[in-house]
Amino acid sequence: MRSKDSKQQLLFGLVLTLLGLAFLLDNFHIFDVRRILPFWPLVLIALGTLKLSQDSDARGRGIGFALIAVGGLLTLRHLGVFNFRWRDFWPLILIGAGVLVMFRGRLGGGAPAGGDTIEQHAENRIQLSTFLSGNQSKIGSQSFTGGEIKVVMGEAQLDLRQASIEGTAELKIQVVMGSVKLFLPPDWRVSVTGKPLLSEIDDKTTPPQMGGSNQQLQIQAELVLGGLELRN
Repeated sequence: MRSKDSKQQLLFGLVLTLLGLAFLLDNFHIFDVRRILPFWPLVLIALGTLKLSQDSDARGRGIGFALIAVGGLLTLRHLGVFNFRWRDFWPLILIGAGVLVMFRGRLGGGAPAGGDTIEQHAENRIQLSTFLSGNQSKIGSQSFTGGEIKVVMGEAQLDLRQASIEGTAELKIQVVMGSVKLFLPPDWRVSVTGKPLLSEIDDKTTPPQMGGSNQQLQIQAELVLGGLELRN
């Protein structure tokens, strides 16, 4: 996991450095930054390639291919090779949603065709997958260990304010064009490592005082056009 995070940090760091250098040279009239702005979709292609190299599951590879496709189309459009208007192609979103509905059982690890899927083992873990819908869940386990939340074009809320952790719990969150909201106890220590792409992570929690509870929740978030909100 650290190897994946380091690769992404290196890519984002490189992009920021190159952009900063380009704008600096533009300010001193050494280089015209408008020459490279049409090629910004190459960043999407790089992110998609990185996603393919890191993830072997069908969902992750699907996101990678989508990023490469969008970046490639935008680059060709700026080069004048292929001209198109987004309003002509928006029905592709519905087509893609329909394909996901038909095959989401295969892509999502055997989820049933209708509604949300929630699996709680002894009430101490959560497995939630929601597509084109909303879900509100509450767990009050005194030995919560974490789990996984997947949201595609939907919304999920998880209330953990009555739960406790024995040491450390790990929660993995994947969001594509949706949102996840977590309600946490005030004495939990929360750490978030994220991969937000055109997304937002809004941490509104207040860290507990020093010397308080040692309960810690580690969140790994992968967001694409989505949002994650934390409250306590």
